[in-house]
Amino acid sequence: MSELFNALKTNVKGIASDFQDHAQKRLYEKEKENFDSLSEEDKQVVLAADEMIAITSDHYPHKDYEVIGDAFGVFVASKNALSDFGASAKNLIGGELGGYSKMNMTAKTLAVRRMKIDAANQGADAVIAMRLNQSASGIGNSDNMLTFSAYGTAIKFIEQWYYL
Repeated sequence: MSELFNALKTNVKGIASDFQDHAQKRLYEKEKENFDSLSEEDKQVVLAADEMIAITSDHYPHKDYEVIGDAFGVFVASKNALSDFGASAKNLIGGELGGYSKMNMTAKTLAVRRMKIDAANQGADAVIAMRLNQSASGIGNSDNMLTFSAYGTAIKFIEQWYYL
């Protein structure tokens, strides 16, 4: 019986992992398609956002800056049935839920990226006081959606000229 359970667990884990990999690839292709459809000006904003620093500190060290405003990014992901089934099986024996871990990392990455794009659209050089928020929600009694939010303060560096 144990061998059958292990074989089933391995098979379900493989199917869920393949599905997650496929979902990641689809997400990448969609992001690339969205990027390719942008105007040259918007592409520059996205590229600037990819290089932008976002820190959790309330102050940016060793730089003078002015506050532009708030920056916000959100990503909502839905759990898939295979991951739920795999999680139920894993719940019996314990261990990491790989599908959920990947989903959380993807959601965090995209929420932070969208926050940086929002800041770059405002002309910011960086984001300070970045905070992350995660919540589960769903329709009815199920928590089948994960919302990951990133927010912070968009700032613009001020060049200071010092005379000797």
